[in-house]
Amino acid sequence: MGRRKIFLTISLIIAILASVSGCAKNTSEQSNETSQKTPKFLTIGTANTGGAYYPIGIAMADLLTNNLKISTTAQTTGGAVENNTLVGSGKVDLALTQGSMAYQAVNGNAPYDKKIENISLMFSGLSKGVFQIIVNENSSIKTIQDLKGKKVVLGPPGGGAIPMTTDVFSVLGITMDDIEPVYVSYDDGTDGLTDGNYDAVVVQSAVPSSSIVQLTAAKKPVRLIGLDDETIKKVTEKFPYYAQVDITKDVYGLTEDTNTVFVSNCVVVSNNLSDELVYNMTKLFFENVDRIAASHPSAKSLTLEGAVETLPIPLHPGALKYFEEMGVK
Repeated sequence: MGRRKIFLTISLIIAILASVSGCAKNTSEQSNETSQKTPKFLTIGTANTGGAYYPIGIAMADLLTNNLKISTTAQTTGGAVENNTLVGSGKVDLALTQGSMAYQAVNGNAPYDKKIENISLMFSGLSKGVFQIIVNENSSIKTIQDLKGKKVVLGPPGGGAIPMTTDVFSVLGITMDDIEPVYVSYDDGTDGLTDGNYDAVVVQSAVPSSSIVQLTAAKKPVRLIGLDDETIKKVTEKFPYYAQVDITKDVYGLTEDTNTVFVSNCVVVSNNLSDELVYNMTKLFFENVDRIAASHPSAKSLTLEGAVETLPIPLHPGALKYFEEMGVK
């Protein structure tokens, strides 16, 4: 009888220890699962400091850091083209890019050499990436065709000005071989323009571009090269993700309005981020859309409805859930 009591006691102790161990394991697994859903750090891919992406990215990073308690950094990058690659490779978690570049990335079209599959849309309608060509006021360059044989700054490697220039050139029978392309930042490009080192600078940025504002604010004699109606028609028919836009003369304090084209900017996100996290991020951004709008004049047009007006690639499930709840998708 004594042995039986001892056996029962030992069995009870073993059962209790197993139960405690199981609870600890479950707690650990739950902790790991929560940790995977809510990372401690996030990185937002932007562009160089002279464009609109950088200040917008900083505003987004501040919102995430202060509200979701996730330490978030706005990282300078090569811009719209490179950002899709960075998200796809996991080097950044979300990024600003052009709708056209997101489309090309997911479909594996140029300038990408393969499909980028680990990427989804968080929202569109962020701002307009406007095609702007700046030259010195006394320059002999009057039209895009006059850029042939000239030193033309196209922004940093991987930036959005490069594919836009290629697209516009294509409807005019011009190629990159017809110019001397220079790949430096917009700020370095505009500095070199006024110093006489470059003939023109192509800026792909929301209006107003800080790089151009610096020139006009310093009373540098410059002007913009626009697109005629026929060229705009050809561009928008061949590339449906472009649309026409007017830059009024008061934007930069110039003497005349400029007609050109733009592409909508958007935010893309890694598919590695959980639906719950992306939902919370999207909700946070649109509940504080005034903070994002205040970060740069180009973001003033961001609205909940406009965020899903054009969708170059599929929405992340977390973002889709938020927009469906808000009745806009």
